[in-house]
Amino acid sequence: MQPSRHVVRQALRSDVGTVARVLAEAFDGDPVMRFIVPENRHRHRLTSLFAFETLLSPHGSWVDVVDGEIAGAALWGLPGAGQPGFWTTLRYSRYLLRTFGTGLPKAMRAFRTIEDAHPSSPPHWYLQTLGAARPGRGVGGALLRDGLARADAQGLPAYLESSAPGNIRIYERFGFRPTGEIMLAGGPTLTAMWRDPVGGGQ
Repeated sequence: MQPSRHVVRQALRSDVGTVARVLAEAFDGDPVMRFIVPENRHRHRLTSLFAFETLLSPHGSWVDVVDGEIAGAALWGLPGAGQPGFWTTLRYSRYLLRTFGTGLPKAMRAFRTIEDAHPSSPPHWYLQTLGAARPGRGVGGALLRDGLARADAQGLPAYLESSAPGNIRIYERFGFRPTGEIMLAGGPTLTAMWRDPVGGGQ
């Protein structure tokens, strides 16, 4: 049996629906998603949320295509990109309403807590979301290696928040180190992690 072939490439606009479904499958049991996304039609709501996030990161979205199918995705906040503008966010706000409904204020409070803990400097690559529909195929590793190689080529660090305690050791193997905890009021705790660039750089 031939080993699976991984091809990491930037996501296309036509990939948004598939990326959203793959990430929704990957994050179905995530403690933060379970805390902020209502239980009713949970998977459907998650799909709307990840469609929103992918549409807001058109230049920072990468997919791992395994044997011709998108098996996972990574959404990166690129250095210098800044926050999406008001009109862009408004354009896709229907996805947020589909996701949270009347629970939107609770979700926004959680997002604000996470954002407040985000380091403002130095410039860095921000791994906002990384997920594979079916773990154990090397998809997450392929996406991480690709993104971190881009960050290293620019001589820039990387930052993420791990919402699953079991993933901390995995990220440590890629050079990340825990820098603190982010506690959501009445909810789970995330681990902030930072990685300095390796070799190369500008």
